[in-house]
Amino acid sequence: MTLALGAVHLSVLHLYVTHPGRRNFVIYLACTAPFVSSFALISMFMPRIWFLAHLLSFFYFSIGLYVIICLLMQIVDGRHSMVKKMSQKSSRISVQTPPFCCFFPCLPKPSLETRKIRLCELMVMQTPCVRLVATIVSLILYFEYQDGASIALKILDFIALPSLLLGIYGCHILVTTVSKLDELIPFRYIVVFRLLDIYFAVFGLQMPVFDILARVGVFGCGYLDARLPMLETSFFWKNFATVIESFVVSLASTALLQPTRSALFDKKYQSKYPSCRSIDSSISSNSTRESIA
Repeated sequence: MTLALGAVHLSVLHLYVTHPGRRNFVIYLACTAPFVSSFALISMFMPRIWFLAHLLSFFYFSIGLYVIICLLMQIVDGRHSMVKKMSQKSSRISVQTPPFCCFFPCLPKPSLETRKIRLCELMVMQTPCVRLVATIVSLILYFEYQDGASIALKILDFIALPSLLLGIYGCHILVTTVSKLDELIPFRYIVVFRLLDIYFAVFGLQMPVFDILARVGVFGCGYLDARLPMLETSFFWKNFATVIESFVVSLASTALLQPTRSALFDKKYQSKYPSCRSIDSSISSNSTRESIA
């Protein structure tokens, strides 16, 4: 069902998203649930490749963090335009965001500057780069040493964790800072971000949860236990949960991001709200003036 919804989403995107720079970002994000669900479903029938499926899905998510920021910058016409628009409202950078807001509740709000926005972008961009290296090393260790690499893989995950947290933090800073921009409201960008954010959080947290449940013996009996080790049995159910989660995300995105409700689908949205043609026209005119300058 998730793959069927994904095919429908792609066909709708090709029909109603005409902006060339925006379409690729939206297509990548729309393929997240089908991609992750496909690997989880394959792992259910071939349980011993769960590790490969998990690594590739996690890497896809890490790229998605950067893609969602690229989509943001495309909508607001770049960081310089964003800083200019936010400065008119005397806005400041909000750093009290997850995942560090609970640990540092008294963090100050720095002034809004282009170089600081660029720094936040780099915080997000480094995540898929580090994750790519970690994925390659993890695959080498796993296929070379099999179960003997479990400790080394956990150490590698622990080393790569700060990079992931830094990328999520930078992503939340940027989105929280610009969330009040009027230009974002017709696009329903915050809805897109929240769907990806919650989906990624659930996917990332359920891995250690199912690992702990397996080690305490929750999956110690059942039909699969006679055919698979306890740990791989737990990840069978983890992949089953991922398939369900992907389907829920696909349903939610279908309901919340209909072409007539989001300016991302510029062709359909503008046909229903002709007055909103000024959104893209103003953005394109601003970009033209900046390129001429």
